[in-house]
Amino acid sequence: MKLMKQWQRCCCLVSSLLILNLCPTVSFAATYQLTILHTNDHHGHFLKFNPYPVMDVGGLAAQSTLVNIVRAEVEEQGGHVLLLSAGDVNTGIPESDLLDAEPDFKLMSTIGYDAMTLGNHEFDKPREVLLKQQEWATFPFLAANIVKKDSGETLVEPYIIKEFDGLKVAILGLTTEETPILTFPEYTADLKFTSVIETAKALVPKLREEADIVIALTHLGFSEDSGGGYKSPGDLKLAKEVPGIDVIVGGHSHTELKEAQIVNKTLIVQAGEWSQNVGRLDLKIDTDAPEKITESAYRLIPVNMKKRVKYHDKTYYMFVDKGYIEDQEMLDAITPYAEQAGKLLDQPVGEAVNVLDGLKEKVRFEETNLANLVTDAMRAKTGAEIALQNGGGIRADIAPGPVTYKDILTIQPFGNTLVVLDMTGQQIMDTLAYAATVEPGNGAFLQVSGLKWTNNKGVAENVMVGDKPLDLQKTYKVVTNNFMAAGGDGYKMLKDLPQVNTGFVDADAVKEYIQKAGKVDPKVEGRLTIIK
Repeated sequence: MKLMKQWQRCCCLVSSLLILNLCPTVSFAATYQLTILHTNDHHGHFLKFNPYPVMDVGGLAAQSTLVNIVRAEVEEQGGHVLLLSAGDVNTGIPESDLLDAEPDFKLMSTIGYDAMTLGNHEFDKPREVLLKQQEWATFPFLAANIVKKDSGETLVEPYIIKEFDGLKVAILGLTTEETPILTFPEYTADLKFTSVIETAKALVPKLREEADIVIALTHLGFSEDSGGGYKSPGDLKLAKEVPGIDVIVGGHSHTELKEAQIVNKTLIVQAGEWSQNVGRLDLKIDTDAPEKITESAYRLIPVNMKKRVKYHDKTYYMFVDKGYIEDQEMLDAITPYAEQAGKLLDQPVGEAVNVLDGLKEKVRFEETNLANLVTDAMRAKTGAEIALQNGGGIRADIAPGPVTYKDILTIQPFGNTLVVLDMTGQQIMDTLAYAATVEPGNGAFLQVSGLKWTNNKGVAENVMVGDKPLDLQKTYKVVTNNFMAAGGDGYKMLKDLPQVNTGFVDADAVKEYIQKAGKVDPKVEGRLTIIK
């Protein structure tokens, strides 16, 4: 009897195997846990930094610890982790800029990034630099819509497909069409930045056939269209017009999305800037379900960000989230780069003929020659007609004689970036009306380039742009810093205007301006007349 039962069980097993072999369409449902970690608009911040008033934020050594802690947690649960960058690794911090971002790309490789899309700032330097960066990186650069004019081939890989225990994940790179406008024309002259929407429409259906889920890794901005007078599509438009994208991991607009946005069933995420946060998107995926992503959860993880707590007359700081001890292996790798950059910072970039006035006792009370140099440099860097700079953003004098990069970073220590806005004459007038009410000595005291105006007992008047009166109906291209553009120092009227953060650091613009001139001797020109 026992032998008979064993024989019957064997027959059933053989029959089942025969049925499966004869029916190749029979499959088993596969479910996966996939965690996408991501950063964007890193801008050279491989070192921890001090966003006033807090200290020791970010840095790739702390990020390495954070990422590996998440990996340990996810992998223990049987899941998989994908680490992505949405571009603009370049341009921002002198220690990185002076070394062509070598420390950033090599340290990101050590952390284990899986892919990066090209941002517009990857074209701030000659092509040879980008080629070096590709060699330093152990992860692929992606951009499906950047095409060589002579051959029609894409400059880098358009997409990759990664596999995790049978789960196939397509990652499609897309870069903003306005890149040739935002960077030096000669560095993109041989390239064509094709339509983001049309490129995605052509590739997404193909990727849906080859992969279980499709991720668009974009440097487009979280918008319908980009601001600053440009109309290239952003992530919202991409999600609305191109079906079949499961997730958009975005960059370019430096947007902190604390929750994933859902547009036409597409999840959109973005993690701010400067690697201050790592975005974490947890997905549950059923490859047999009509909607393959069955569950999702999203959060931003601050990288040692801190907040201020006041008690009586004392100020204390605490971590916004958890604190992460810096990875010692990464710190050891960082040290030689920091030392090398330090030597370069001490090299002269030009010469000041006279003292450049930047002390708060002057720059917050009146027009100064250093403020004029700074605002002129802002216009030269961006091609703007008008520059607006808060006096509080200029922090020191520069003595006559050789000017080093360290000197420039002393006068502009905040790492502010230049933001270009479209402003009507009336909006400029509204801004000056507020500036006229600012008490001298306040950091909001306004310094300008490209216009002259009178503050007549708290009233703005006699505004001239070049040699013509301000036209209230005309639209002007205006540059300011990202602090003011966000409404800082009371300039709330700027906050909601169309604007593009160029990513260019204010100190870098001054450095380039002085380097080009060789010797600088700016004057007080009567840009501001004050009637008390």
